[in-house]
Amino acid sequence: MVEISMATVLAAIHATSWSIYVGGAICMELVLRHAQNYMRPSQIAVVCQNAGTKYRWWSLVCLILLLVTGILLAQKHPQSFDTETTRGLITIGLCVIWLMQILILAFLSFRVHSDMHLRVSPSMTAEEIQTERQRVAAAIVHMDITVRVELGFAIIAMLVGTSLHLV
Repeated sequence: MVEISMATVLAAIHATSWSIYVGGAICMELVLRHAQNYMRPSQIAVVCQNAGTKYRWWSLVCLILLLVTGILLAQKHPQSFDTETTRGLITIGLCVIWLMQILILAFLSFRVHSDMHLRVSPSMTAEEIQTERQRVAAAIVHMDITVRVELGFAIIAMLVGTSLHLV
C-alpha cells in the first residue's frame, strides 16, 4: 500500500485551492464577461449577482485553505520567514499578495456588490432615478477594474509561488 505523507496532502489541497481560485477569476473575466455581450441587461444583472455571490464564497474558502496549507507547508522549511534568504522573501511576498487578495475580496463583497443594486422607488423623480442608475454604472466600472486587479494578483502569486520550487 502506498503511504501518502501529510506534506503531499497539504500540497495537493494548496494546489487545488489555487486552481479553483485562479480558474474562477479567469472564468469570471473571460467567460462570463464575454457571455454578457449576448444577454439582455435584466439577464446580466441576475447572472452577475448569482455568479458574483458564488464566486465570493468559493474565493473565501480557497483563500482560507491557502492560508492554512501555506502556513503548514512553510513550517516544513526552516528558512520560510527568514528575510535574509530568497525563500523567506518569496514567502513574505506571497503573504502580502494573499493579504491584498483578501482586501480585494472584502472590497468587492462589502462595497462594490452592495453598490450595484439599483434602489428605485415609485416616489423617486426622473432625476433621482437617473442619479441612481449612474451610481450603479459607476459601481459596475469599479467592479470591472477590481476583478481585473484581483486576477492580476492571483496570476502574479502563482508565478511567484512556483519560484519556491527553485530555491
